Amino acid sequence: MAHMNKTRRLFVGIPLSAPLRKRLTQEMQMWPKESILRTAEENLHVTLFFLGFIQEEHVGEICARVGKVCKEIESFELAFTGMQLVESEESPKMIWLAGEVNDALRILLEKIEKAFSSFVTERKTYRPHVTLAKIKKSKWLKLAEKPQLKEKLSVVESVDTVAVFESLSLDGKRRHEQIDTFPLL
Repeated sequence: MAHMNKTRRLFVGIPLSAPLRKRLTQEMQMWPKESILRTAEENLHVTLFFLGFIQEEHVGEICARVGKVCKEIESFELAFTGMQLVESEESPKMIWLAGEVNDALRILLEKIEKAFSSFVTERKTYRPHVTLAKIKKSKWLKLAEKPQLKEKLSVVESVDTVAVFESLSLDGKRRHEQIDTFPLL
C-alpha cells in the first residue's frame, strides 16, 4: 500500500524556563489583544536553526545529529536585553525579546549549521530572540496609545537544553512540540 510521504516542519531551538515564560506572558497581558497575536506561553522559545519541511523518515537522523552536537557543548547563559518592535515603527511586524550573541551561542550555532550543511540557506546575521507577538499592522497603527514595551528588560536565562521542535497547526493555532530534547554538558 502506498502511503503518503509525510513531512514535518522542524526547527532547532532553545526551550525557555517556566519562570521566564510565565514572566513574559504576564508582560504581554498588558498589550491590546485586538492588535496583536500573542505567542502562547508554552510556545515561547529561541529559534536557532530552521530546517523546514523534513520527510518523516529523516526525522530520527536529524535528532541524532542535534544530539551529537549537544554532547560537545557546555551549558551557557543567554542574556536578553529588552523588547523591541521588529521591522519599524511605521511597519511593525512582531514584538521580540532580543538577546545578545555570545561565544558559546556562536559555537553552538556553527556546529548545528555544520551538522546540517546541506540545509544552510543564505544566513542573515543571527540575533537570538523570542517572538512574543505578531502584530496586526492596520489595527496596531490605529491604536491611539501604543503599548509600552519594556525596552530595557534584563534577563539572564541559563541554556542547558536544546530541542528539535515541530511546528504544527492545530485548530488554526500554532503549536511548537518538542520532538526531542538534548542536554548540554
